[in-house]
Amino acid sequence: MADSSYYQGDYIRHPVLYELSHKYGLQTDSVPEAALPYKLEELKELIRREIRKELKIKEGAEKLREVAKDRKSLSDVAHIVKKSNSKLSELQAELQELESQIILTQGQGQLAQMHNNGHDGLSSPMSGLSVENQGNNNFQTDLR
Repeated sequence: MADSSYYQGDYIRHPVLYELSHKYGLQTDSVPEAALPYKLEELKELIRREIRKELKIKEGAEKLREVAKDRKSLSDVAHIVKKSNSKLSELQAELQELESQIILTQGQGQLAQMHNNGHDGLSSPMSGLSVENQGNNNFQTDLR
């Protein structure tokens, strides 16, 4: 039971990684946060390989369409092309979703790094000035 709650926690924190890694057979159980970007990139490359494979299938089916003579063969080839187009759309959507997750993960990593360095991510316009310069800097406006 403890294991299933851990996996539920993984799913809640990184649902895209969890779902796609299980779909493509990539082992991501108990991945430390530091290794997360590498796993996301590995999964991205796996999906890209699947897209290339599906593009080759589609290209082959379209070549078959050119030489097919009878109605049955044309129908079969049309079905293959339609199925391939559908799979390509699905793969491209998954890749886009994964790329969004990668961007979010990179952003969270940068926020954590800035937080660990003592920055909150927000800086004032005077943050680059020393304390003495901040006091000596007169920001007076002339309202004449």
